Amino acid sequence: MTSNNPTMTAFVLHGAKDIRKEVVLRPAPGPGEVLVAVRAAGICGSDLHYFAHGKCGNFVPTQPFILGHEFAGEIVAHGEGVQSPAIGTRVAVDPSRACGRCKQCRQGRYNLCPKMVYFGSASVTPPSNGCYAEYVTAPAQNCWPLPAGFEYAWGALLEPMSVAMHAVQRSGGVGGKSVLITGGGTIGQMILLVAVAFGASKVIVSDIKPFARDFAEKYGAAGTLDPTSKTMSDDAAEFSPGGFEVVFEAAGVAAALDQAIRLSAPGATVVQVGTLPDGTAIPANALLSRELQYVGSWRFANVFERVIEMVVSGRIDPRPLITKIHPFENLSEAIVEAGSGENVLKMQIANPA
Repeated sequence: MTSNNPTMTAFVLHGAKDIRKEVVLRPAPGPGEVLVAVRAAGICGSDLHYFAHGKCGNFVPTQPFILGHEFAGEIVAHGEGVQSPAIGTRVAVDPSRACGRCKQCRQGRYNLCPKMVYFGSASVTPPSNGCYAEYVTAPAQNCWPLPAGFEYAWGALLEPMSVAMHAVQRSGGVGGKSVLITGGGTIGQMILLVAVAFGASKVIVSDIKPFARDFAEKYGAAGTLDPTSKTMSDDAAEFSPGGFEVVFEAAGVAAALDQAIRLSAPGATVVQVGTLPDGTAIPANALLSRELQYVGSWRFANVFERVIEMVVSGRIDPRPLITKIHPFENLSEAIVEAGSGENVLKMQIANPA
């Protein structure tokens, strides 16, 4: 239950390297909404960009706002018209709030909604507040009840895991196919887990960091590649002569995309998951002459429930992905540690009841 205190603690971004712990008004749930007491939240690469640069790509905040969009918690109050999930239900929250009325939403592709409002994002004006706070309001329909024994920390992983699941679905299927993932960060490692669970014949992960390569080999990769190695092409050919049938570019680096396309087999599918700088060149003639399918994978849609089911069934184990859990009040330190790039996959914060 909520207290009578009308305020709460939140971490507000004011600019580059300037995130402040503040006392702010606690939000009240509107019609169709619930109030969620945040119990676990993850730190995403976009949060790190906002913190490091004061913006994320083309998204520039017009005023201070609360970061964070990967979270799970407990429903503590209902807005008008809401009966379920019941107060006290443990939930993970899909942070994408689409309009529900446009053509894309009606077709079930709500991740492409032109009026999308994402938690903790400056993609809209004013920026949308996120989950680095004690309480968050969310549409009741975005709240997914967590099964018994499903930890809050795992619930806070469902958003990035859904990004990985959506990417694998966008590939058209990996069952029985050779797979290359360029980029062994959090999303790349999650794609590895999903691809293995979906029956890829072999999955190879390419990353410049030994930590990422070691992690991948420990958790399902048939092998790894160092993209800086002079023998990289020969090493790749040993794993999959003739090229890889499905390639995921998850590094967000132009050179990695070039390698992804160069190491793909004729007729392969290349899925771009990482965000690349505007103006990045794509080898169009390679797509043409080798009949490559080049598809984008943007956020996710309609996969939250499937990810929960795969975790519950044991086909995906999320626990190794969590590098460290900080107390809520140490968020500033957690963001700095997450941004260090030193042997970090997923950093989270926890705020027990």
